[in-house]
Amino acid sequence: MSEYDKKYQPDPYTEERISPATTADLDASYETYKSQDGSPIDPAEAKRVLRKIDMRIVPILFVVYLLQYLDKNSLNFAAAYGFQKGTHLHNQEYSWLGSIFYFGYLWAQFPGGWLLQKLPIAKFLGTTTIIWGIILITTPACTNFAGVATNRFLLGTFEAVVNPGFVLIMGMWWTAAEQPLRLEAYYCTNGIATMIGGLLGYAIGHITTGALARWMYVFLIFGSVSIVWGIVVLVFLPDIPSTAKFLTERERYVAVERVASNRQGVKNSHFKRYQLVQTLQDPKTWILFVMAVGAQVPNSALTSFTSIIVSSFGFDTLGTQYLQIPGGAVQFLALLGGGFICSRFPNSRCIVMITANCICIIGAAMLVALPASNKWGPQTFRNSEKPGYHSAYIAMLVGYVVKLGMVVVLYVYMYTANKKRDREAGNMSLEEERLAIEQGMHDQTELDNKGFRYTL
Repeated sequence: MSEYDKKYQPDPYTEERISPATTADLDASYETYKSQDGSPIDPAEAKRVLRKIDMRIVPILFVVYLLQYLDKNSLNFAAAYGFQKGTHLHNQEYSWLGSIFYFGYLWAQFPGGWLLQKLPIAKFLGTTTIIWGIILITTPACTNFAGVATNRFLLGTFEAVVNPGFVLIMGMWWTAAEQPLRLEAYYCTNGIATMIGGLLGYAIGHITTGALARWMYVFLIFGSVSIVWGIVVLVFLPDIPSTAKFLTERERYVAVERVASNRQGVKNSHFKRYQLVQTLQDPKTWILFVMAVGAQVPNSALTSFTSIIVSSFGFDTLGTQYLQIPGGAVQFLALLGGGFICSRFPNSRCIVMITANCICIIGAAMLVALPASNKWGPQTFRNSEKPGYHSAYIAMLVGYVVKLGMVVVLYVYMYTANKKRDREAGNMSLEEERLAIEQGMHDQTELDNKGFRYTL
């Protein structure tokens, strides 16, 4: 028995929870991974395969995420054209619609995650995109709060699979070092969507004829495009690298071999109860949970109230649309820049997150503290017009502070874990590194696979 094996023999308690790897534990791409028995890959060949993957996968993810953001923000654009009056909303009912979307988003996380594991991921994402497009098209048929609330709940339910689905796709196609830039390549569409939505909203504002109210066009246009793109996803997005028709057999092997180096496998559709227990016991789970809650407090406010925020500057209806374009451009450039930095400089992800979040905290603090006379501070919601907005600013500030704190805690936890494993393993040999990769292909979690290291 090697020194490595002696170090990582499981204790009796762990051994009771973890059964030896069986055929059922094998990764969905394991046969492709083993098909050429570790055949060496020329860097030029790997680069060529990566380029093909980027050209096929990234544009599809780019448009899906753009549409998801537009569709989620459809209330924001419609609000400028009489949506609240057209659906007979009163008092805080419009504010509740923003929350109800996230109620649907929240409850769908567990079943959505389970289905992403069990079903072909591309087919599942394409189908949900079509369904949420249909839901969006039906929004103009809603004439009261109950109808719109049901519509928004269902929209949140079917959009809930996008983020976790894309995280899985990232791990299936790209190495850990390549992921930040590709992730930001689609995530930066939040900014592009804001610009496109502002332009589209401005164009809709010039519709002066027709039987439909102008706010209805927002949902009809966004929904129609989502349905069409959902069909594109079904046809052109492959489920896993080992079955991708746009790659040759050799290229599939290269694609799988590349991401196997992440030591996390590619995709495994077998549910294991002990892994669920591990997830619940893992501190990172709860750190990320609190971080996500902190992030969504300001995010949910901005997605539904941007038009109202801009209108409080004193601009007219059209102004509320085109003045969202500069903010979208800043968001686009910041996200893409962050992805580039993380890809260029190893273990810089948490540092970039901390820096960006500090900027958000400064902005939220300005909203809380600047006097109302400082219009371009900007001080937005006027208490005299809509009471309670000051509390919303404070909530945004608290959300960003909580998120920042959790990023720091996550960084310290992962850094400490990496150092502990380095001390225990010493300098890993090539055989030991290959064993760590093999364990990932056998569905070993990062907690079990001692050759795994967190990317900071």
